[in-house]
Amino acid sequence: MKQLLSPLFILLAFSAAAQLKIDNAVFFIQPGATVTLQGDITSNVDIQGTGLLLLKGSAVQQVDMGGNTIPNLEIDNTSNVTLQNTNARIGNSLLFTNGKIQTGNFDILLNSTATITGANASKFVWTNGTGQLKKELTADITNYELPVGENANYRPAYLTTSASSYLLANFGVRVLGSPDANKPPSTTSFLKTTWPVTKTGITGGTVTLAGQYIDPADVTGTEANIVGYFNNGTDWSSAGETHNAATNIIAAPVTANTGSVSGINKFLLVGAKAFLQGAYDPITGLMTDNLRTLPFGSSASTANFPSTDPYRVAPYSTAFTQIANANTETITSSAVVTAQSIPVDNIVDWVFLELRNLNASPGNTILQTRSALIQKDGDIVDVDGVSPVTFNNLANGNYIIAIRHRNHLGLSIDQTSGRAINETKSTAFTTNAIDFRIAADAQLFGTATAFTTAAHPVSGTVNLLWGGNANFNNQTRFTSLNNDRDHLLINSLGNVPSSFINSIYHSADVNMNKAVRFSGLNNDRDYILITVLGNVPSTFKTQALPN
Repeated sequence: MKQLLSPLFILLAFSAAAQLKIDNAVFFIQPGATVTLQGDITSNVDIQGTGLLLLKGSAVQQVDMGGNTIPNLEIDNTSNVTLQNTNARIGNSLLFTNGKIQTGNFDILLNSTATITGANASKFVWTNGTGQLKKELTADITNYELPVGENANYRPAYLTTSASSYLLANFGVRVLGSPDANKPPSTTSFLKTTWPVTKTGITGGTVTLAGQYIDPADVTGTEANIVGYFNNGTDWSSAGETHNAATNIIAAPVTANTGSVSGINKFLLVGAKAFLQGAYDPITGLMTDNLRTLPFGSSASTANFPSTDPYRVAPYSTAFTQIANANTETITSSAVVTAQSIPVDNIVDWVFLELRNLNASPGNTILQTRSALIQKDGDIVDVDGVSPVTFNNLANGNYIIAIRHRNHLGLSIDQTSGRAINETKSTAFTTNAIDFRIAADAQLFGTATAFTTAAHPVSGTVNLLWGGNANFNNQTRFTSLNNDRDHLLINSLGNVPSSFINSIYHSADVNMNKAVRFSGLNNDRDYILITVLGNVPSTFKTQALPN
């Protein structure tokens, strides 16, 4: 049964078990009057008056308001209410007595003077789609509660604006019961909930959203390490954040028109770029990715391309020590090291990063390390093969980065170069990148002998990490004690010059062609002597890193 009202109804009280459809009628609820409805409501006009529309059904009730206004709405339905087909606007008040209102893919808009009461852990706006709870704004507000949740989980948001200007303005929020989709892959502590937001017609001042999570269900890792972050779809910022583990609330300024608020441990994303001499091709201006075609494995001591951090295991663990990084880096999918849709993003090898303070030597300290992957074009990425590299749980401050490799000599940004990075905002590959490839000599630690250069088809000249360090002892030598020539011949090939090993992941493969050879075509002996040391057997190269 359907109640079709047209063209004018003025109601003191009304109760209907049927559906109510208002079709171009003036539907006026008198002050103090209540219209109780047990069925659905459809309207193509605003409901007039200051009386109350009470949804009190025993089954799910649908609301299709065509974007029009209900002055005062009360939800008293344990089976819930859902928006159908269109948005709905609340003019004065929204009262929760029982049940939830589900948005689906539509929005509930609250007038600038509208209030919401009665919401709690079992009564709230359930944002079960792309729809939001939106608050229209004409002036600053403080700690305005937006009672959103998902499924049975109440995760309200609180909006505060200050010194802003408003023109047809509104702020929208919904909540997801999952970590932010853009969360860096290697963060160790985070919330399993996210508040996507939109901001329209608000300029200037500060707009801050706080979110209340459920403890311990929403917490992964250590709650005390989680702080508020805002993500604009590209970059993260924790500037101006607040967090309170006692009240389970995190907050962050919303600095863009779209984005999300979430809770993650303090982190730094480093978008670094570098070239390894052993893999670099000056004709293409890229590195070769021969090692990628090895069978995908899990151990640095096998012929397979390692699926886990090779610097934690023998033989490299004697020269590389992880600091403030207890979790072994593991490639998230074998697809990371297969051919990529963008060939320049193919993985070349693992690299080792050091995050350091700005103190001049002596006094420079390695604060944290990470093992990461390097692409053909030099981008250094996290274990997902895409993201900038994450450093976790940092104190406020500025830092420099150094890069090392298992058979190359490391290279560091200089502490006085102006190329420091800050933990409150991420660096990306397109902006603020720490680009060792094109950095000026003054920006790199040590003298010009700390790195080598090569031609590039676009950039003219680029910097390369010195290669040839087969025994990973921080020097490349052809003669004298602990030289790389003898390591190649004796330690790797059993002192048989004609011997060779094909399809191998090995430190003595200094030209990175997945073969270890002392003689013959493309051998590693000649690469050390001729390419790295300029065909002068007595010369050598020494790694230059702070302290």
